[in-house]
Amino acid sequence: MEELHLGPDSPFDPEEIRTVHRLLGAIEASDHPDRQAFHRGVRDHVHRTEAVAEALAAYPMVFHETRLGERRRSLESLVEVLAGATDANFDMFIPTRALVGRALLMAELNCWRMMYHVSGELETRSRVHPELSAIRAEVDRWLHDCVHVKITEEILGAVTMDPERPFRIRERALRYLAQIWEDRLTYRVRNFFPLLDAAWTARRRIRVSVGTLLGVSEICRLIQAGCPPEFVDYFSRPEMSEDERLAFQEFLIGVPTEELGNLERLMEETGRTSLSPEETAAALHREHDPARRPHGDDRHPGVQAYELFRERYLQAAARRMKHLGGPLRTAEEYLMHYFLGKQSLREREPEGKPEAGRGDPLRPSA
Repeated sequence: MEELHLGPDSPFDPEEIRTVHRLLGAIEASDHPDRQAFHRGVRDHVHRTEAVAEALAAYPMVFHETRLGERRRSLESLVEVLAGATDANFDMFIPTRALVGRALLMAELNCWRMMYHVSGELETRSRVHPELSAIRAEVDRWLHDCVHVKITEEILGAVTMDPERPFRIRERALRYLAQIWEDRLTYRVRNFFPLLDAAWTARRRIRVSVGTLLGVSEICRLIQAGCPPEFVDYFSRPEMSEDERLAFQEFLIGVPTEELGNLERLMEETGRTSLSPEETAAALHREHDPARRPHGDDRHPGVQAYELFRERYLQAAARRMKHLGGPLRTAEEYLMHYFLGKQSLREREPEGKPEAGRGDPLRPSA
């Protein structure tokens, strides 16, 4: 079968490239009837993703200053514009490089989804390669990396647009957001915001059951699954607001505050002390709902993780717009606000982009 050749500006880092080659090797060694189509499909998808990366390279770097007549474009001018942006017009003002970067991120994510599907096909319909389980776990990890970058970008964008936050915090959020736009080919959340990365990883490892709706058992499971204590400590501090408590509850249980109230009344009426995930879905009329599951979509856990965040984000935005009760921001937004503010007080940011590993706001303590 044809070998895979990657260009010098590949969006895949060395570890990810190794995974791709390992998967191609497993495909070649398999007896699956579609193995040639799988091999060709993986190669073609990787090459198409690289083509998007080449398009990204054609646009100017975010941190570079440019002039056109009397107009000057720089990170500082971008801060001035986006500090007054809203959800309604944010995309109208961000650099084209950022938009192309988003397309690249989705191309990578879909590429890993395709490889995850192929590895699953090999696992169920062919002689199992001895390393296939490890390869599939690696593909799963890189797919979740893409999801984490996407969520982090949206969190930083939300902080940037939040008029209730001090300008210095919004500016700092935008500088980290610009870091993603600048270094799209090499940016990894685990290097810049490892606390969030670890918290999301732990969250997807736990099975949630609705009991007292305080999330006590989920907190214990989060810690056991590797969630950094800093994340839990923030949402356990005495001065925590009611909004933050409810936002953390939504993060833990994965159900909007409005629906948690319905579940609590249901348990009181039926005398139940807890509900399994399946019973919770049935009570909320979410099980096997065709409207929530597009035809042919296998709903990879990474997609579900993004949906969990996005649903909470949209619910919070709706509450702010309509002046409704419930958390006005997601747990991740509250955490980002806190640590960006803490970092801003601790040190002055040097000129240019922030460096990974130096004053990162969400890096767990040693």
